[in-house]
Amino acid sequence: MLRITTWRVSGATAPNLTPQAGVQAFNDMCTALEKLPGAGRVRWFFGSGGVVTVGEPESYAVADAILSTTSVQVPIAKVLALGYSIIEDQFLLEPAKVFPFIEAQGAVPAQLSRN
Repeated sequence: MLRITTWRVSGATAPNLTPQAGVQAFNDMCTALEKLPGAGRVRWFFGSGGVVTVGEPESYAVADAILSTTSVQVPIAKVLALGYSIIEDQFLLEPAKVFPFIEAQGAVPAQLSRN
């Protein structure tokens, strides 16, 4: 699974904000996220229209638990304090993780199928 999140400055920025402050905040956030069990590799990039983080969580449950985990709340808060907001959050699944659901759909009795 991939989690692709686009961040943009959407509000008032911190006074005297330097590019180095943003770089450090995203580095710290990604480092903290990678320490969570099941979070996988987390990287950030400059993308079109903002900063993009790409994570490889094991599951939706891990992805959802990230924001409620105390050890990452401070690094995420630092990014938010710089004026960044999440503009878009996407989850991408590998075909092998989707195929069991597709195959299970074929096993539904015809009278219960939506087709």
